[in-house]
Amino acid sequence: MTKWLKTLFSLNSLKKALGSELFYNATKFNFHVEISEEIHVKKALVLAPHPDDDCFGCGGTIKKITESGAEVTVAYFFDGSGGVKTGEAKRNNELVSTRKKEAKSAADILGVKQQLFFGYKDGTSGPGVAAIRALRDLIKRVEPDIIFVPSFLDNHPDHRTVNEILVKALVKIEVVSEIWAYEVWTPILANRIMLINAELDAKQQSIKAHESQLASRGYEKAVLGLNQYRAEINGEKGLAEAFFASTPEIYIDFYKKTLN
Repeated sequence: MTKWLKTLFSLNSLKKALGSELFYNATKFNFHVEISEEIHVKKALVLAPHPDDDCFGCGGTIKKITESGAEVTVAYFFDGSGGVKTGEAKRNNELVSTRKKEAKSAADILGVKQQLFFGYKDGTSGPGVAAIRALRDLIKRVEPDIIFVPSFLDNHPDHRTVNEILVKALVKIEVVSEIWAYEVWTPILANRIMLINAELDAKQQSIKAHESQLASRGYEKAVLGLNQYRAEINGEKGLAEAFFASTPEIYIDFYKKTLN
């Protein structure tokens, strides 16, 4: 399919999703599918609901960014206490400590220098004022060019909560250029495909660092299988990570439409 047809179909899908009222503003941002091995960013903020979502969803891209010399900050909202096998006791302090150590090991592999652990219990409902204020302060301090966050359509309530916190924290903040939504539990409608063949080993090792979670499910196979699909379906060899990228304004508009 020619590039202009892909662009046309992407814009038609966008128009149906946003409605004509928001379509004009949306078209100011490039929404057709872009495939690349490079990402140009000076500062990035990665929002991870749990201490593994960053590695699973965008570990290869994180490594790509840190290798370029850019700064990456990862903020974990929930403590990961719910990431246990069925039937096991939940929210035990030992598991929380283990998952934090695993996240730090994975960060070393990916080249991440700054991590924050907000420590909210898994399944905490609703974005509290403290969480919104903490994220707003973090965004103002980091001043990221891009914020990475799981898609608000991701089929996990904690991922949805993080999006709600983000949307409310972005009010009256103008330092962020783009939002890149990544996929973990649910494949997304992607307009950015990032080839991660050069970063594959680092991503695999970062996933393996989360031993407690690999004992529960075959995350490595599932994640890398999705990455292989993303590359192959777009006519590329190897593996790739997929994102939905937009301006903060358009991302917020999309999110609010899901509330109706």
